[in-house]
Amino acid sequence: MNTHEVTMKATRKLMIGLVLSAVAAFPAGYGQQKAVETPSWAPVNVFEMKAVPDGNFLVNLQVAGEECRLNFKVKENQAKCVRSSVLRFQGLEGKFQLIGNGVFLVSFANREHRATQFWLFRPEGTAVVKEVPDRGEVQTAVPVQDDTLAPPKRDQ
Repeated sequence: MNTHEVTMKATRKLMIGLVLSAVAAFPAGYGQQKAVETPSWAPVNVFEMKAVPDGNFLVNLQVAGEECRLNFKVKENQAKCVRSSVLRFQGLEGKFQLIGNGVFLVSFANREHRATQFWLFRPEGTAVVKEVPDRGEVQTAVPVQDDTLAPPKRDQ
């Protein structure tokens, strides 16, 4: 193994540790309004997850201070942005890599944009989305029925 490979492996382990530490210290739902009703998304056992569940996920991102919404279609641990409120994100594609305990790493790319994210699943089936590098944004991935960009109703 050459020096570059050793450095890359050490850097990856450090980044994963930093993201997991930040998420553990970050209160769930921080900065978000509390829902009056309990969502009925499909629960997941984060300790047994081997892949991101198939279906659509509505992801909210904060880009340059603006809220953006992207809808990703996930199938067999691969994701593609099928709809976006920002044209340059349309068509982003990536494959999820299991890190462990409901944590997945994905690198998205299209002709105009590249991004690397950690998706940290919660038991109710939603995920906290942390970008690399993380700037403290509150970003989530929420299961939705189709390619909508509208936030899901709590009784969905």
